[in-house]
Amino acid sequence: MTINYIIVEIDEAYKNEIDGIIVNSTIESVAHINRIAKVVEAPSFTILRKGDDVVVHHNMFRLRNGMRGQRVQSDYHIEDNKYFIPFTEVYMYRRGGEWNAIRPFVFLKPVDFEEEVSNVFTITKTDSNSHKGKKKLRGIVKYLNDELEAQGVKVGDEVLFSYFSEYEFNIDGETLYKMSTKDILAIL
Repeated sequence: MTINYIIVEIDEAYKNEIDGIIVNSTIESVAHINRIAKVVEAPSFTILRKGDDVVVHHNMFRLRNGMRGQRVQSDYHIEDNKYFIPFTEVYMYRRGGEWNAIRPFVFLKPVDFEEEVSNVFTITKTDSNSHKGKKKLRGIVKYLNDELEAQGVKVGDEVLFSYFSEYEFNIDGETLYKMSTKDILAIL
């Protein structure tokens, strides 16, 4: 039993291969670090239960280079494929096939930037209002926490969020932005 942590298992620390193609060969790229694990043990006072899948911070499983250049396990590594994770680094859990955001976190689907054509000019995906082909500072609520729900925000709402608040995650093959409740500025 743990007090301020959960214990999780992962298949692998990095997702370096997609459909048989090697997409990463370094430990430096955060884009390919696994962020989903299975709960092995959790305190009874938490919402998390044994068997839940959890989304956590990428540094929980990240390898690093030691003082002499050797690869070193994460500071959170216990043994084999087990890690201890502080509650503050758990963002969402899946139980019974449904993902649930944990307060204060919310997950948004980026809004695709559509090219607009007028008789004078064309606004393209590379315009200053675009980021990676997505509308800046906008998202569709995908996984909601109870605090935002109490404020009237619903899954599917398009919202405006603050600058530099979004952190990109790949959840079930879909790119989502994770952010805090305080970063949601308005329903559009």
